[in-house]
Amino acid sequence: MQVNTTNQNAQDAVNSKTNISGNISGNSSSAEMSTMFLELLVAQISNQNPLEPMDGTAYVSQLAEFSNVESLQGIRQNTSTGLDYMSSLTVLEATGMVGQSVDVKANSVALEQDGTVAGLVNLDTPADSVTVQLYNQNGELIEEKNLPYSGVGALRFAFDNQDAGGYAVRAYATTSGIPKQLDTWLSGNVERVSVGKTPEDILLQVDGLGNFGLTEINQLA
Repeated sequence: MQVNTTNQNAQDAVNSKTNISGNISGNSSSAEMSTMFLELLVAQISNQNPLEPMDGTAYVSQLAEFSNVESLQGIRQNTSTGLDYMSSLTVLEATGMVGQSVDVKANSVALEQDGTVAGLVNLDTPADSVTVQLYNQNGELIEEKNLPYSGVGALRFAFDNQDAGGYAVRAYATTSGIPKQLDTWLSGNVERVSVGKTPEDILLQVDGLGNFGLTEINQLA
């Protein structure tokens, strides 16, 4: 009868090992995992039936499984460390943009003092002509420019000597007499950077244009 009890204890220990990786891999540290595994292995050896010892391949299989669990734990820790490192680099990159001029997707700007309204348009397809118009805060057209056209790509514009105030910009590409409105990217200096918990929370405050995420920055102007 004692032999049967011993067999059952050994089998219970084996069954415990079968499920242990799922229980400890997500919630335990590497040191805790090692201690738990060794305790379980000793229990299996101590409780096995001396007349019918467990197959050695079972121990080898358990050791291999534990090694896999430890490897996964290490990968998780390394991944977390890598993500933290990348987040730090992103923050450093963003803070380094303070004082620099950038282009952001916008069609209105507020000049705090006399200055220039500048930006660019991107052409995806050829056009016969490209026109950019500047409107004041009353909606009146005050200046218009025909941009030198050289094919698809970015075309820059600038309206110099503008008074302080609010302005709107509209751009059109005309092909075969048919105008098509284009998205405009306006230029402004990065005044400050707001940092959140993740890189996605980083906001750049652009002078006269508002707050923009890193992915909303087209390029350095």
